[in-house]
Amino acid sequence: MIILGIIGIIFGIVLLIWLAYKGINVIVLGPLCGLVVALFCGMNLLTTFTDVIVPGISGYVQAMFGPILMGCVVAAFYSISGAAQSIADAIYRAFTYKARKKAKDGEDVVLRPIIAILVIYAIGVSLAYGGLNPFVTMFILIPIGLDVFEKARMPREMAPGVVLGALATAACSMPGTTSDQNVIAGTLLGTNAMAAAVPGFIGGALVLVMNIIMMNVIAKHQIVKGNVYTKPENIIERPEEKPMPHWFAAVIPLAVTIIIYNGLKVNVIVALAVNIILSIILFWKYFGGVKGLKKLINPVPAQAAELLLQVGALGALGAVVAASPVFPAITEGLLNMQIPGLFKVIICIALLTGVSGSGPAGLNATLPYLKESFVQMGINMNAVHRVAVFSSQTLDTLPTNPGFAVATNFIGVPMNKSYKYVFITTVLNTTITSFVVAIILTVFPGLA
Repeated sequence: MIILGIIGIIFGIVLLIWLAYKGINVIVLGPLCGLVVALFCGMNLLTTFTDVIVPGISGYVQAMFGPILMGCVVAAFYSISGAAQSIADAIYRAFTYKARKKAKDGEDVVLRPIIAILVIYAIGVSLAYGGLNPFVTMFILIPIGLDVFEKARMPREMAPGVVLGALATAACSMPGTTSDQNVIAGTLLGTNAMAAAVPGFIGGALVLVMNIIMMNVIAKHQIVKGNVYTKPENIIERPEEKPMPHWFAAVIPLAVTIIIYNGLKVNVIVALAVNIILSIILFWKYFGGVKGLKKLINPVPAQAAELLLQVGALGALGAVVAASPVFPAITEGLLNMQIPGLFKVIICIALLTGVSGSGPAGLNATLPYLKESFVQMGINMNAVHRVAVFSSQTLDTLPTNPGFAVATNFIGVPMNKSYKYVFITTVLNTTITSFVVAIILTVFPGLA
């Protein structure tokens, strides 16, 4: 039964990846593939659905409804008022000042790939770390990203790897971020957002440096080979010029959110509520007052519900695996490996993240079941928090990841040509970083 169950788990993961690659909605796929795993494991399909899958989804919704709903409201304010675009434009102008000045004088200027990559990372990391929803940040970042890619002549199929490398690595894992992963780990482990701060910042810096250097080397190599930028069939134009808040005003709610959440250690919902209040005051005339407010708010519930169900449904497969009779044997084997305890955290979280196709779902499916095991091993919960959050960024961007599908669709590149770059920035480099953070906390446990 154990061998058959393991085969079923592998088959369920492969099926999830393949069907998601074909464009099937993950809200359907998650429970479906969970039932496939249950069938191989000899579990009752009806009770698996009612007692495992549904509670798994509802548990995630209950835990994250407030942060995601309010995060979507914040994102709507920043998108519709132009505040996010104002921040992005300010960073873009700062990085490209000299090149644009030469271009005005009639000189044909091609940006260096490293500058294009740094522009995207500066914008993406600052917005995502500040708490903006990564999906919405993608919509802001992609048009600007394509603009600088064209100026640097970088091949367009690299864009998903660069964009997701900026949004879905350090910005989701470093101490203090308001990302779902950091919030979930804190909620489930009883830790705070700044847990294991020093190793966390070292890890964040490491993954960013590796991503930037590797993408720069690859870009220069591709350009030399003649693989350069081509315009997409459906060109994504930058947003039309319209009155926007000054970038400094746009930064204020984000900065206050980070200070309140990280400095004062208040609940993330309170921090986001303050952000919303400041956004209403500072951006009132830019989103159209009362009429604009209604237009801004109305789409938010559907957006939040879809995000909650997508991640919850992806976690359904992980929940079934965790509830299967095979799981104790698998986890016992993993936990009994003769390796440092934090390495076991990496492997357990990474595998469940890969099974569920989502970092938040992987944490939600793993930490409640394994927390006590880690406690019995004597592992500091702050160390578990930081290593778990980094580990949740390893196998979350398999081809099943919704963000990858959205990015390739908007950029207009096929998945099979762009995924290798996504793999480098969001799977390979994040895995290396997870082990580096674990090694630091193993050698210097006092840093937890």
